[in-house]
Amino acid sequence: MSVYWKARTLISGDYRELERNYIEYHNKKVIENYQNSDIPIYCSIRLYSDEGGLFCHWLKALSGISYSIRNGLIPVIDMQTKENILVSNRERKYINAWEYFFLQPGGIHFSEIKSKKNVVILENPRSIDSIGELISSDVASDYWRTVVRRFIAFSPEQQKIIDKDIDIFKTEDRWLGILARGTDYLNVAVGHPMQPGVEELVAKIDEVSERNNCNRFFVATEDADILDGLKNIYGDRLFYLEQKRYRGVQKDKLGHLDDYKQGAVEMNRIYLAAMYYLGQCDCLLTGSTTGAVGAYLFSDGFDDVCVMNKDSGEILDKDKILQANSVYDNIGIINKQSDIETGQ
Repeated sequence: MSVYWKARTLISGDYRELERNYIEYHNKKVIENYQNSDIPIYCSIRLYSDEGGLFCHWLKALSGISYSIRNGLIPVIDMQTKENILVSNRERKYINAWEYFFLQPGGIHFSEIKSKKNVVILENPRSIDSIGELISSDVASDYWRTVVRRFIAFSPEQQKIIDKDIDIFKTEDRWLGILARGTDYLNVAVGHPMQPGVEELVAKIDEVSERNNCNRFFVATEDADILDGLKNIYGDRLFYLEQKRYRGVQKDKLGHLDDYKQGAVEMNRIYLAAMYYLGQCDCLLTGSTTGAVGAYLFSDGFDDVCVMNKDSGEILDKDKILQANSVYDNIGIINKQSDIETGQ
């Protein structure tokens, strides 16, 4: 690192900048030392946040996997070095939270590489954060679904949860998947995209299901009031997974609640299974959340997608979203689908 950067960091007190520049310097040296050798280079995809949920991390992991494959690196997900809301700081000493839910994309555990020298570090890479970005671009949708199919596999414990009820979708029923976040998503002060209430949700469920001949409904929600409202209307046509749920509008993000932290792994295992189940439905009705992006990528394609974009005061169906320019038209993150398939 140059004298200039050292001096700038010490004067400004921005030690995060020091860390960023150290990582850049470290990565350059690793590439110089190993790129023309027979020794593989690992990419440690370091994910962290003191408030972001599972799918916030998952989407960044996809970007890191994409970066690794396109640059000839072996991806390894690290949710252990820095904090996240899924495990405590004490647990992070011996647990990589990623491996509660998923297998490593390159078959290598983080514990196997963290002391190696042939490792570059990629921290919280830029990722998709809106389902609209995918709906507006077939290229982006195909690309990221290919990444998911090729490199995302569930841990044995997570796979058991998914397998338990998956056969409900192997019938001739037409399923409408509903992602209905509530609790902290209903409090504008928390900063999440606002979600529709039960009355708005029911009106849209009826409209979308009638348009697509859906006779069964799968709902993913952590809000007990929303679930009760839908059960009262749709009865045994409604299916959902059993989990801990909350009542009322929360004053803070769920991830900051003590009882959430104590059961974070179990709650997120159910949430992950629910997003996968949404991906098996024929149609999707959702608010704007990162979980919705996950459900979209777990699907091979929906007959109809409706995004209830309450922040802007409008309901976005696929035709409206397609009118917007895709973010991927202006950045270089999308390569040919064959790049992923060949590992180039």
